[in-house]
Amino acid sequence: MSYSIFDETMVNMPWTAVERAVARGAVVLMPLGIIEEHGPHMGLAVDMFAAHLLSTLTRRHLEKQGIEALISPPNYWGVSPATAAFAGTFSVREETMAAIIHDIVSLLCRWHFRRVFVINWHADHRHCRTALDALSKVRAETGMDVRYLITPQELRRFRLSGDEPHILVRRAPPSMESTGRYADYHAGSMETGVALAYFPEHVDEAMARKLEATRLTDEDLRNLGRSDEETRKLIPGGYFGNPAGYDIVKAKAYIEANALDLAGTIAAYLKSL
Repeated sequence: MSYSIFDETMVNMPWTAVERAVARGAVVLMPLGIIEEHGPHMGLAVDMFAAHLLSTLTRRHLEKQGIEALISPPNYWGVSPATAAFAGTFSVREETMAAIIHDIVSLLCRWHFRRVFVINWHADHRHCRTALDALSKVRAETGMDVRYLITPQELRRFRLSGDEPHILVRRAPPSMESTGRYADYHAGSMETGVALAYFPEHVDEAMARKLEATRLTDEDLRNLGRSDEETRKLIPGGYFGNPAGYDIVKAKAYIEANALDLAGTIAAYLKSL
């Protein structure tokens, strides 16, 4: 059975149940990702599946702490100029992505939800920056307490102070960063392991075992997206990392720790109000 990004979301609820949740003070978790190529060994939905998965696990952890959370329809209209050279990467314009985020949050506000927490799984710089800017704008326009869950590493990456009202700095998230000399971020060991752990029907494991590791540094990856030709030459397989080096147990531990951290950060914030 194929993995569904609608399981445990408000998509499967009647409107009356959503309205009752609003009256009870439920918060909203918004999964954010993209439909994007993930090498020759995985389907296009890895980022969206992972964002939904983290949101689902986070919701369950919050529920155990007495905090009701609903999951909005996962938003898979993201930005990825770096991989748009490959068929299957549905990278939209930044203004399109920003408008969708704006409209979703505005509707949640119209229905009288008070707080929204965005859980993103797609690291493209322009994608993340677009989300951050859109959330800042819609927060100012609606007064909605909407916050992007952000890591300390991302704070440095986007030159934020941590005091911005549209972000919530996570407590102690596990790291997915490469520990070796070469970058292993996209469809590499960790993402392949995550997919095999949670949605294995979307992975060709036999092919993953045969793929050679790329030898690209973070500096090399700065050239991604400059042109389709240059991108295809740099990552001809559509991945950078070591898919064959996956560790399912490690990947599952990473996801579980990530969800626990997200829930802990959200719960601590809500209890501080």
